[in-house]
Parts: sequence; structure tokens; C-alpha cells
Amino acid sequence: MDKYPLKKYPVVGACCLNCGLCPRYYTEGPSRCPGCCGPDFEQKHPSCGFITCCVKQKSLETCAECGDWRECERVARLLDSAEHQDSFISHRPVATNFAFIEKNGIEEFVRRENKKQEFLRYLLANYDEGRSKSFYCTSCQLVPLDRLREAVAGAETGIAEGTGIKEKARTIRAAISNLADTLKIDLGLRK
Repeated sequence: MDKYPLKKYPVVGACCLNCGLCPRYYTEGPSRCPGCCGPDFEQKHPSCGFITCCVKQKSLETCAECGDWRECERVARLLDSAEHQDSFISHRPVATNFAFIEKNGIEEFVRRENKKQEFLRYLLANYDEGRSKSFYCTSCQLVPLDRLREAVAGAETGIAEGTGIKEKARTIRAAISNLADTLKIDLGLRK
């Protein structure tokens, strides 16, 4: 069995997904995902071609750091899939993530994404009534962070002291949905 950690940044998938914005990363209990190559990752995801090639064979953090990624069939399938469908975690930002990492490096990508993860943790701690985790995760992935913060701050001014968590969540979700509509960002998962 491989020694962990295999990667310095398990919150960034070898495939360039932001694992730290996935609902399963914030799940309590045995179904919690530890991030890409995190502890016990192989028990939850026993086979991943991205990890085998990128991490184990080439000792890279992400495929975007590989000089051959543009010719890689596996990456091409991922990028094509991101254009047409979603799964549990949104794949739509993958192409943008590849380009950002290639241009700016993994450390800058991690810094940028950590800010999104920090805001996601704020939303989950203050406005998750038990049904909004996936919505907040998707929002933090797809909506520009500065605009997302503005929308939430604006909505917070309208929440009266003593308001219940369900109403708070409804108010915050409505503000985010309105912003996404204005920006023409679809927060719904595609099948």
C-alpha cells in the first residue's frame, strides 16, 4: 500500500477539481472524502487513472503541471464531460482550473481556492439548515468570490436577529440564486 500523503495538496484533485469545494469533503462519518490522495482515499476511490499517471508515475500534484496534458485522452474526456454533464461535484470549472494552474502554478491556485473554501465554511457554519451544503459548494465553485461575498453581505443586512436557520438559509440562497441569474450562471447540476 502506498504511503500517504502522496500529494502536498489533497484539496486539489490530480484532475484539477477543487476537492475542498465538494460536499463529500464536508460530510461527517465514513462517507467523508479526504481529498485527492488524502488518508484512506484509495478505500473510497480504489482506482483513479489521473492519480496513477499524474501522481504515482510522474510525481505531480495535478495534470495541469504535465507538459503532455493537451494530448492526453483521459484529460480530453474529462474536459468534454465538463462541457456536457455534471456529477456529484461540479466539473464545469475544470478547464478554467487547468488554464489557471498552467499559467500561475499550483501554489497560487491553492491560495485562490483556499479563499473560496474559507467562505464555503462560513456559509456552512452560519446558513446550512441541513439541505444547502451542495448548493453552497456549487455556488463557491461557479460564482466569482467577490460577487458572492457581496451578495451574502447584502442579504445578511436583511436578516433580523432571532431569525431561524431555515429562514436564514432561504434568504441567503435566494440572494445567491438572484446573483447567479444576473451573471447567467446555472447552479443546477446537469445530468
